[in-house]
Amino acid sequence: MAATTFTLVTTVPRPHRLATAVRAIRAFGGAAAAVALLGDYGPPGAGVRDPRPGHIGRVRD
Repeated sequence: MAATTFTLVTTVPRPHRLATAVRAIRAFGGAAAAVALLGDYGPPGAGVRDPRPGHIGRVRD
């Protein structure tokens, strides 16, 4: 059996917190602008439309 050595990695490089915050603001801001200005809610299959189980009666608008 051959001896194998592994180098120990103690730190994982992470993105800067400011960069993560800017990316999140850009994503949420873009989505909010699309809904508010364009009325675009995205593709019909995206998100959870009705989380209630099917056997519970639904109230229609």
